[in-house]
Amino acid sequence: MDIKHEIRFTGSNVKGTVEKIGADIRAILPSQSSLKDIQSALKIYYEQYLVILRVSGDKLDLKTCFVNLAIVEAPAQREQEKQDLKEQAAVFHRIPSIDAVERTNMQSSIPLETLFDKRKLRDGSENVPKTILVQGRAGIGKTTLCKKLVHAHQNGLWRDRFDAVLWLPLRQLKAFKSRTLEGLLREKFFTQGLGRGDSLARVLETCAQKSRVLFILDGLDEIVTDAQCEEGIALESFLRTLLTQQHVVITSRPSGLDRSLLPSIDLELETVGFSQQNVQEFLVKVLEPEAVRKVQDFIQQTPLIQGLVNIPVQLDVICFSWDSLPKDGPTITMTGLYQLMVRKLWCKDALLLKKTAGGKVLKEREINKLTPRKIIELMAIELQHLGYLAFKGMKNNHQIEFDEDALLSAFEDLPECGTLDRIGLSPPQLVEMMKQTSFLHTADADLDASKSDSQQGWYFLHLTFQE
Repeated sequence: MDIKHEIRFTGSNVKGTVEKIGADIRAILPSQSSLKDIQSALKIYYEQYLVILRVSGDKLDLKTCFVNLAIVEAPAQREQEKQDLKEQAAVFHRIPSIDAVERTNMQSSIPLETLFDKRKLRDGSENVPKTILVQGRAGIGKTTLCKKLVHAHQNGLWRDRFDAVLWLPLRQLKAFKSRTLEGLLREKFFTQGLGRGDSLARVLETCAQKSRVLFILDGLDEIVTDAQCEEGIALESFLRTLLTQQHVVITSRPSGLDRSLLPSIDLELETVGFSQQNVQEFLVKVLEPEAVRKVQDFIQQTPLIQGLVNIPVQLDVICFSWDSLPKDGPTITMTGLYQLMVRKLWCKDALLLKKTAGGKVLKEREINKLTPRKIIELMAIELQHLGYLAFKGMKNNHQIEFDEDALLSAFEDLPECGTLDRIGLSPPQLVEMMKQTSFLHTADADLDASKSDSQQGWYFLHLTFQE
């Protein structure tokens, strides 16, 4: 049936009236944004972030980035499993850490693809876990887990359960103006929606209300709310709204976890890093065959190394530095090992920053021939300022993340700031230079650092390098 509508406009602002009617129609017809449109927009958004960068700058396939999840048991379960726990050292080697997780049973592992299968929950019931807490030390693989969860869903896993999987680094919440779920979704994921961001966000919120969205809330330990101010109260209220969504995976370091914020937890896990098999597979992926055998022998002969290689970033640095490491592994000290790895990274940075000698930019082969003392002299400014930043962070209650203001403040604190005048750098320029080194990283690449209210956070390659 062909129906014609005739609308008569009066007044001079005909164009404005038409635009208003169009906006009103879009507001009451959100279904025009299909689920397919949302999934397509999310796939485009995540495309640049679902990669793992090695310390060398090379990209690593997510399939090579292993994540092992072990169950953190309730006290009664722990007592029953004491015998099995005696065998854990044969599979995972771990060094002491302030981020230790109590009651983790290394034998009770959960393959990633079965994370949302029906199982025994912490309250003793049998059901599908809806609220999952994942703890882990710095650099052990929590952010990699988040990326793998998103990647798995985009490649067909759990499509029967979830219409979308959303990765939300909680430290970024302060950077967004909205304190509503729809507003956050629009600001975070749909700013490039060609005018359809509101509609896409509205439909996605509806999916969440129907229990069809998995929220990955990354870094609960990294968000600080101030209950003494109005903004802090609003932020904490919004954080609790996110934490109590129908399906949630929450990640945190154990030492900074505020359990008063947590909802009832169905399943508690720990990311425990690489197993011995994972280490072997990683070596095969990133090294030449001859080097694989030598590194394996080095690890076996060096007990010190065995406590490091289960941490992915540490193993990567060892592989990257392999040609600089001593072959008499058993005699090396922890300090000596880190000095050698740091020297290799400084050589990489000297090339990247186009360091000069005698008025000429040094080439890679020239840098690699420099003695450790010459490398320290060449990178003195970076070493001095990063060293002070690391010290200030450890002194400030083991601070591991630094925003732009913290970086500037630390670098301006140094009494030797006259060195900046000598090399013609302002503090902001120095900060930008430090960000290019191998030692400072950000997980907030999707935030616009040029904005005055940017909440980009920077951290050291690994806590042990900061220490």
